[in-house]
Amino acid sequence: MFASTIPQEISDPSLIVCLFLSLSLSSHSVHTDMSYHLYMLCSRSLSVSLKNSLFVLNSRRTQTTEYTSDDERFMLRAIELANTVTYEEHTNPNPIVGCVLVDPSTNEIVGEGYHPKAGEPHAEVHALRAAGKKAKGATAYVTLEPCNHFGRTAACSRALVDAGVKRVLIGAYDTDPRVAGGGMKTLLDRGIEVVCGCKEKEATEMNRAFFDRIEKERLEKEAQTRQNKT
Repeated sequence: MFASTIPQEISDPSLIVCLFLSLSLSSHSVHTDMSYHLYMLCSRSLSVSLKNSLFVLNSRRTQTTEYTSDDERFMLRAIELANTVTYEEHTNPNPIVGCVLVDPSTNEIVGEGYHPKAGEPHAEVHALRAAGKKAKGATAYVTLEPCNHFGRTAACSRALVDAGVKRVLIGAYDTDPRVAGGGMKTLLDRGIEVVCGCKEKEATEMNRAFFDRIEKERLEKEAQTRQNKT
């Protein structure tokens, strides 16, 4: 695998960008695993928008585009839905998330949803249920990268794929190591267009408590690992 040839100690984001760009320019088919590996190496150092651009830069399965004022409007609606509940009182340890499904041919909302409580279906599932068959071919606006793991509920990235959604706009990248780019990778692997960073500031700030907890757990784990090596 190409990814295995990249030194793990590379951590300077500027070096990672240069390495990725040089590889992309020298080859028309940089291996997807290498793209993903570079993406993950800089996942804690670069902005969401740049991370997403690096991840899909050399992908021929999708095209990223700049989001429009309509995209921002629908994402703001998803953010509004997410804030129906609070992290502290309702969703903890899960983040608050909102999702809006839109028919791109009419620009009309066909489904909405939010994550009401830990253990219950996530925002994407509620929106897909509301949309029914209209979800096929729709554009999804999700405030946080769709989860990609199976816990008390199924993976939302796969639910979006199975429903036939064609385009997904994501507000904020999910730093939870169980997701951390995996949701986007699943969508991209199935040919779904992904745009990350739409209303990123708002989508990030509303989940500040969640992100702070994830970062605290990461630091504690790293400290424990260092201690175990001594």
